[in-house]
Amino acid sequence: MAEKFNTSDLSKEEIAKNLRKPEGDSGIEIGKQMNKGNEYISKYSYDQLKPIANEKVLEIGMGNGYFVPYLMELADVDYTGLDYSSLMVSEAKKLNSALQEQHSIKFIEGSVEKVPFEADFFDAIVTANTIYFWPDVVENAKELLRVLKQGGRLLVAYREKELLDKIEFTKYGFNKYSISEVEEILNQSGFNTISTSVLSEPSLDFDGKPLKIQGIYTVAYK
Repeated sequence: MAEKFNTSDLSKEEIAKNLRKPEGDSGIEIGKQMNKGNEYISKYSYDQLKPIANEKVLEIGMGNGYFVPYLMELADVDYTGLDYSSLMVSEAKKLNSALQEQHSIKFIEGSVEKVPFEADFFDAIVTANTIYFWPDVVENAKELLRVLKQGGRLLVAYREKELLDKIEFTKYGFNKYSISEVEEILNQSGFNTISTSVLSEPSLDFDGKPLKIQGIYTVAYK
């Protein structure tokens, strides 16, 4: 039986709004549902990133940081989570308070439009299910390129347009992309050596409609 993405108490517009920027009680609940819907794509994105101990890793849109312990099990990196939602930053700090005492982990509020770090700072950047909400994808990708070290890598994990079109709430405020479009965005932004892999996941149930799920993982280098 497919895992259920339970959003019955919210309108489709409210779901989409809180997926973009979780706020209030609804935002906390959406954060929990994102943990359910994002489990495989988040973990697989860390796997595909192939983190190395002591690397400086930036995650764009980590949500409530539920999967950060998994990343730290893969490699003891110097981790920064950047999220547009102050609520998610607060929740991430709560969920990872014990982990923060043992590892270099920071959660800060900010936007992909202007990452609050100097140029050539991070070894790797990872982001899952956020590209739909970037205000200007090419310019925002250029900003990520700016804060990457030479030779550093960016991993963008997402659902392809064909799948998202089958989910009702993605009609509201989602910009959907095909693999070729994401690769072209990164190419236009100045990245190179761009490649994409596709990994299957267990089905998810959206409003009584089980869907076959795939995660798309596009990696690009500076």
